Amino acid sequence: MAQSQNEERKAAMNAMRKFQWGILAGMDNAFIAKVIDYNERDHTADILPLANSSDGETSAQYLDIPVAESCYMIDEIIERLKPEYEKVDAKTGSNLADKLPKKKLMRKGVPVVAVVLDRDNDNWEGGRAVNTYTPNSSRVHDANDAIIVGVLGGDAKDG
Repeated sequence: MAQSQNEERKAAMNAMRKFQWGILAGMDNAFIAKVIDYNERDHTADILPLANSSDGETSAQYLDIPVAESCYMIDEIIERLKPEYEKVDAKTGSNLADKLPKKKLMRKGVPVVAVVLDRDNDNWEGGRAVNTYTPNSSRVHDANDAIIVGVLGGDAKDG
């Protein structure tokens, strides 16, 4: 009798682990992706998650993902300062502009980290908007509600 109870407990624990895994497997939280296209004006990107599913199937692309300011702000600062550096270089021969990164940090082809929001963000205005909004659907932890929060790799010289 005790052995059969132990087997039942083990089976129940195994079923609970599988149930828990099923819930967690359907939940998106964060992922690494490649930037397929980047819209500098709107600060949105089309991305392709790099991790395949457990059966090897490639993920679908996610379109118009908002990009956090920290991912592109340095690019914009450098773009604004470069003409001034070139003026100084012309007067002094210092070659300061040549020391700036050759490529932008946020660009097509770079790996990024995307974080998935808890709720549907379709009705959020985006950017610096801090207005409250009502989600458009009951969608939760869905990669369609991701935001790019970081660019991976690169360096200060090559972007």
